[in-house]
Amino acid sequence: MRAVMKGRDLEGLAFLGKVESVNVEFCDDKKTLAKVVVKTTDGDEVESECIPVRAAGKISIVIKHYLRMGIGKYIITNEKTVGNVDTEGEDETEDRQTS
Repeated sequence: MRAVMKGRDLEGLAFLGKVESVNVEFCDDKKTLAKVVVKTTDGDEVESECIPVRAAGKISIVIKHYLRMGIGKYIITNEKTVGNVDTEGEDETEDRQTS
């Protein structure tokens, strides 16, 4: 049994770098409804509810673009420590002008 999520939540998973692959499966014989199936980096499969084919296609294309661009590489993960630009660097009080 796959977990069911909204399409925007599947896109969020892709944006966070938790998606390995994406596929579209038809829900009926008329091929008017489809669902987006995502395989996560944890090995689980998550799917959307049955939505119109055009909407499912758009969601899968957005996720594929995220995967191709490597968006998930820019997200902070538990594997490596990434510095925060707000806390590193020079002191802000040095650049202020005194009036």
